[in-house]
Amino acid sequence: MRTFSSIIVVLMLVCVACEEDVLTFPTPNPAQVRIVNTTQDVGVLSVLIDRTSTVDVNRGTASNEVTTSAGRPVSFVLKEGTTDLRRDTLYYTLGGDARVILFTYGSKNGLVEFRRAIQDTTLDAASDPVIRFTHMAESTDQFSTLEVWITGGPRLLSEDFDYGLSSTSYQSIAPGTYSFEVREYGTTNVGATISNVTLERGKSYMLYVYDTEPPTPDRIALSIF
Repeated sequence: MRTFSSIIVVLMLVCVACEEDVLTFPTPNPAQVRIVNTTQDVGVLSVLIDRTSTVDVNRGTASNEVTTSAGRPVSFVLKEGTTDLRRDTLYYTLGGDARVILFTYGSKNGLVEFRRAIQDTTLDAASDPVIRFTHMAESTDQFSTLEVWITGGPRLLSEDFDYGLSSTSYQSIAPGTYSFEVREYGTTNVGATISNVTLERGKSYMLYVYDTEPPTPDRIALSIF
């Protein structure tokens, strides 16, 4: 009997140990992704996200935010219509509650991919708006390095921007209606402008430049979302 009891105790300890080795991880909250089509020549970029959601993005514009899974690799398939723009699938692992901006670049005759993944931000509703800038105009010579200014006012951002670079941080700005311009570095030569942009409290904004269509050196456009 004593031997049988000992076996029972050992089995109970083993079962307890098994239960203690089971780790349960919480499922992270979904992430939000926004796609920006700054390719050279893809008029409407279709992105299949996680094999479940497809978003179509006109060239030079940004999509609305798309909700997707976080905490595991999420697939991104880039297409123009039914034509795949890549032989391989891109994957990103996003954090819970992340808000990510993905800029695309390249040509359908070559390679189209994501140039930058930028973490967006959320603000308190009473906060002043904030703004960033990304240089996505690939076909540039004179305007290869840019400065960002408030038209008729001061320089908006102190950084200089080469192709593919974004602001290192968001710049706070008073609510209101503005016009913005990008200039050739160190000069007053204006490459592109955008007018009558209303910035509201509690919102973050992204200014960006991209090539006009068809891409011609130093013909660039300025947009915002």
